[in-house]
Amino acid sequence: MAKYKNGITGSFSGKIGPVVGATNRGVDYMRSLPEKITKPASVAQQNRRAIFALVVGWLRPLQKLINVGYQVYTGTKTPMNGAVSYHIREAVVQDETGFSIDFAKAILSRGELLVSFIRSVVLQMDSTLHITWENGPLSVFCNASDRAGFVVYNVNKKKFMTFKNVAARSDRAVTLKLPGSYVDDVLHGWMHYVNVKGDQVSTSVYMGQLVV
Repeated sequence: MAKYKNGITGSFSGKIGPVVGATNRGVDYMRSLPEKITKPASVAQQNRRAIFALVVGWLRPLQKLINVGYQVYTGTKTPMNGAVSYHIREAVVQDETGFSIDFAKAILSRGELLVSFIRSVVLQMDSTLHITWENGPLSVFCNASDRAGFVVYNVNKKKFMTFKNVAARSDRAVTLKLPGSYVDDVLHGWMHYVNVKGDQVSTSVYMGQLVV
Protein backbone atom coordinates (compact mmCIF):
# COMPACT_ATOMS: atom_id res chain seq x y z
CA MET A 1 0.00 0.00 0.00
CA ALA A 2 1.25 3.48 -0.80
CA LYS A 3 1.47 5.95 2.08
CA TYR A 4 0.74 9.67 1.57
CA LYS A 5 2.71 12.34 3.44
CA ASN A 6 1.07 15.65 4.44
CA GLY A 7 -2.36 14.59 3.24
CA ILE A 8 -3.69 13.71 -0.16
CA THR A 9 -1.76 16.54 -1.83
CA GLY A 10 1.59 15.44 -0.36
CA SER A 11 4.14 12.96 -1.67
CA PHE A 12 3.72 9.25 -1.20
CA SER A 13 6.01 6.28 -0.75
CA GLY A 14 5.40 2.75 -1.87
CA LYS A 15 3.68 1.50 -5.01
CA ILE A 16 0.24 1.75 -6.56
CA GLY A 17 -0.12 -0.54 -9.54
CA PRO A 18 2.57 0.36 -12.09
CA VAL A 19 3.38 3.67 -10.30
CA VAL A 20 5.95 4.09 -7.51
CA GLY A 21 6.90 7.04 -5.32
CA ALA A 22 10.49 8.28 -5.64
CA THR A 23 12.71 11.13 -4.41
CA ASN A 24 15.46 12.88 -6.33
CA ARG A 25 17.50 15.71 -4.71
CA GLY A 26 14.81 16.28 -2.14
CA VAL A 27 12.00 16.45 -4.71
CA ASP A 28 9.25 13.85 -4.41
CA TYR A 29 7.71 12.55 -7.61
CA MET A 30 5.93 9.54 -9.08
CA ARG A 31 7.37 7.33 -11.81
CA SER A 32 6.28 4.26 -13.69
CA LEU A 33 7.89 0.91 -12.97
CA PRO A 34 10.12 -0.38 -15.76
CA GLU A 35 8.59 -3.06 -17.93
CA LYS A 36 9.84 -6.53 -17.07
CA ILE A 37 11.96 -7.86 -19.89
CA THR A 38 12.13 -11.63 -20.17
CA LYS A 39 15.28 -12.78 -21.93
CA PRO A 40 14.55 -15.53 -24.46
CA ALA A 41 15.93 -18.94 -23.51
CA SER A 42 19.17 -19.85 -25.24
CA VAL A 43 19.42 -22.92 -27.47
CA ALA A 44 21.32 -24.73 -24.72
CA GLN A 45 18.57 -23.93 -22.19
CA GLN A 46 15.88 -25.08 -24.61
CA ASN A 47 17.78 -28.34 -25.18
CA ARG A 48 18.15 -28.97 -21.45
CA ARG A 49 14.44 -28.43 -20.94
CA ALA A 50 13.58 -30.74 -23.83
CA ILE A 51 15.88 -33.50 -22.54
CA PHE A 52 14.53 -33.21 -19.00
CA ALA A 53 10.92 -33.37 -20.21
CA LEU A 54 11.72 -36.37 -22.43
CA VAL A 55 13.38 -38.40 -19.65
CA VAL A 56 10.86 -37.56 -16.92
CA GLY A 57 7.93 -38.31 -19.22
CA TRP A 58 9.44 -41.64 -20.32
CA LEU A 59 10.26 -42.82 -16.78
CA ARG A 60 7.11 -41.60 -15.02
CA PRO A 61 5.03 -44.75 -15.71
CA LEU A 62 7.81 -46.80 -14.02
CA GLN A 63 7.75 -44.83 -10.74
CA LYS A 64 6.97 -47.88 -8.56
CA LEU A 65 9.58 -50.04 -10.23
CA ILE A 66 12.24 -47.31 -9.97
CA ASN A 67 11.48 -46.75 -6.28
CA VAL A 68 12.67 -50.33 -5.74
CA GLY A 69 15.24 -50.49 -8.52
CA TYR A 70 17.13 -47.34 -7.48
CA GLN A 71 16.63 -47.65 -3.72
CA VAL A 72 20.33 -48.12 -2.89
CA TYR A 73 21.35 -44.82 -4.47
CA THR A 74 20.94 -42.57 -1.43
CA GLY A 75 23.17 -39.80 -2.73
CA THR A 76 20.15 -38.23 -4.42
CA LYS A 77 16.91 -37.10 -2.82
CA THR A 78 14.77 -39.83 -4.33
CA PRO A 79 15.21 -42.97 -6.45
CA MET A 80 13.46 -41.18 -9.33
CA ASN A 81 15.99 -38.34 -9.16
CA GLY A 82 18.76 -40.91 -9.47
CA ALA A 83 17.10 -42.56 -12.47
CA VAL A 84 16.44 -39.23 -14.20
CA SER A 85 20.02 -38.04 -13.62
CA TYR A 86 21.48 -41.24 -15.06
CA HIS A 87 19.32 -41.21 -18.19
CA ILE A 88 19.95 -37.52 -18.88
CA ARG A 89 23.71 -38.15 -18.72
CA GLU A 90 23.93 -41.51 -20.47
CA ALA A 91 20.79 -42.51 -22.38
CA VAL A 92 19.71 -39.52 -24.46
CA VAL A 93 20.77 -39.22 -28.10
CA GLN A 94 20.16 -36.50 -30.67
CA ASP A 95 19.63 -36.67 -34.41
CA GLU A 96 18.09 -34.45 -37.06
CA THR A 97 14.60 -35.08 -35.64
CA GLY A 98 15.49 -34.11 -32.07
CA PHE A 99 16.18 -36.01 -28.84
CA SER A 100 15.28 -39.62 -28.05
CA ILE A 101 16.05 -42.42 -25.58
CA ASP A 102 18.83 -44.89 -26.45
CA PHE A 103 17.01 -47.99 -25.18
CA ALA A 104 20.19 -50.09 -25.12
CA LYS A 105 21.67 -47.68 -22.54
CA ALA A 106 18.53 -47.38 -20.40
CA ILE A 107 18.93 -48.85 -16.91
CA LEU A 108 15.70 -49.33 -14.98
CA SER A 109 17.26 -50.99 -11.92
CA ARG A 110 20.72 -50.63 -10.37
CA GLY A 111 22.08 -52.84 -7.62
CA GLU A 112 24.51 -55.47 -6.33
CA LEU A 113 22.69 -58.68 -7.18
CA LEU A 114 24.30 -60.55 -10.05
CA VAL A 115 22.60 -60.54 -13.43
CA SER A 116 21.99 -63.65 -15.53
CA PHE A 117 23.20 -64.34 -19.04
CA ILE A 118 20.26 -64.13 -21.46
CA ARG A 119 20.38 -67.21 -23.70
CA SER A 120 17.37 -66.56 -25.91
CA VAL A 121 14.44 -64.22 -26.39
CA VAL A 122 11.87 -65.71 -28.75
CA LEU A 123 8.70 -63.92 -29.79
CA GLN A 124 6.17 -66.56 -30.76
CA MET A 125 3.19 -66.41 -33.14
CA ASP A 126 0.65 -66.27 -30.32
CA SER A 127 2.15 -62.99 -28.99
CA THR A 128 4.03 -64.73 -26.19
CA LEU A 129 7.60 -63.89 -25.31
CA HIS A 130 9.72 -66.88 -24.26
CA ILE A 131 12.94 -65.97 -22.39
CA THR A 132 15.68 -68.30 -21.15
CA TRP A 133 18.81 -67.51 -19.13
CA GLU A 134 21.84 -69.01 -17.39
CA ASN A 135 22.88 -68.22 -13.81
CA GLY A 136 26.30 -67.86 -12.27
CA PRO A 137 27.46 -69.74 -9.14
CA LEU A 138 25.03 -69.34 -6.24
CA SER A 139 26.08 -66.84 -3.59
CA VAL A 140 24.68 -64.13 -1.35
CA PHE A 141 24.42 -62.01 -4.52
CA CYS A 142 23.02 -64.82 -6.68
CA ASN A 143 20.34 -66.69 -4.75
CA ALA A 144 18.09 -69.28 -6.37
CA SER A 145 15.07 -67.58 -4.80
CA ASP A 146 15.74 -64.14 -6.33
CA ARG A 147 12.68 -63.05 -8.27
CA ALA A 148 12.93 -62.08 -11.94
CA GLY A 149 11.03 -59.11 -13.31
CA PHE A 150 10.68 -57.86 -16.86
CA VAL A 151 9.80 -54.58 -18.55
CA VAL A 152 8.62 -54.32 -22.17
CA TYR A 153 8.31 -50.95 -23.91
CA ASN A 154 6.13 -50.59 -27.01
CA VAL A 155 7.68 -47.86 -29.18
CA ASN A 156 4.64 -47.51 -31.45
CA LYS A 157 2.15 -47.16 -28.62
CA LYS A 158 4.56 -45.45 -26.20
CA LYS A 159 3.45 -47.84 -23.45
CA PHE A 160 5.20 -49.98 -20.85
CA MET A 161 4.24 -53.45 -19.69
CA THR A 162 5.80 -54.60 -16.41
CA PHE A 163 5.98 -58.20 -15.23
CA LYS A 164 6.81 -58.24 -11.51
CA ASN A 165 8.27 -61.33 -9.77
CA VAL A 166 7.10 -63.69 -12.53
CA ALA A 167 9.85 -66.30 -12.10
CA ALA A 168 12.59 -67.44 -9.73
CA ARG A 169 16.21 -67.16 -10.76
CA SER A 170 16.41 -70.95 -10.60
CA ASP A 171 13.58 -71.37 -13.15
CA ARG A 172 15.91 -70.25 -15.95
CA ALA A 173 12.93 -69.62 -18.24
CA VAL A 174 9.68 -67.68 -18.38
CA THR A 175 6.86 -67.05 -20.87
CA LEU A 176 5.25 -63.61 -20.96
CA LYS A 177 1.90 -62.97 -22.62
CA LEU A 178 1.70 -59.80 -24.71
CA PRO A 179 -1.49 -58.13 -25.99
CA GLY A 180 -2.69 -59.16 -29.44
CA SER A 181 -2.79 -55.47 -30.36
CA TYR A 182 1.02 -55.41 -30.30
CA VAL A 183 1.22 -57.10 -33.73
CA ASP A 184 3.67 -55.27 -36.06
CA ASP A 185 4.86 -53.06 -33.19
CA VAL A 186 8.51 -52.53 -32.19
CA LEU A 187 9.34 -53.55 -28.61
CA HIS A 188 12.32 -53.22 -26.28
CA GLY A 189 12.80 -55.33 -23.16
CA TRP A 190 14.75 -55.44 -19.88
CA MET A 191 15.23 -58.08 -17.16
CA HIS A 192 16.17 -57.54 -13.51
CA TYR A 193 16.13 -59.33 -10.13
CA VAL A 194 14.79 -58.45 -6.68
CA ASN A 195 15.61 -60.59 -3.66
CA VAL A 196 12.89 -62.12 -1.47
CA LYS A 197 13.13 -59.33 1.13
CA GLY A 198 12.84 -56.67 -1.55
CA ASP A 199 15.88 -54.76 -0.28
CA GLN A 200 18.39 -55.84 -2.93
CA VAL A 201 18.17 -55.61 -6.70
CA SER A 202 20.29 -56.30 -9.74
CA THR A 203 21.19 -53.92 -12.51
CA SER A 204 18.73 -54.39 -15.36
CA VAL A 205 19.81 -56.24 -18.50
CA TYR A 206 18.73 -54.98 -21.91
CA MET A 207 17.20 -57.86 -23.93
CA GLY A 208 17.17 -56.10 -27.27
CA GLN A 209 14.63 -54.98 -29.87
CA LEU A 210 11.76 -57.17 -30.98
CA VAL A 211 9.09 -56.87 -33.66
CA VAL A 212 5.81 -58.66 -32.96
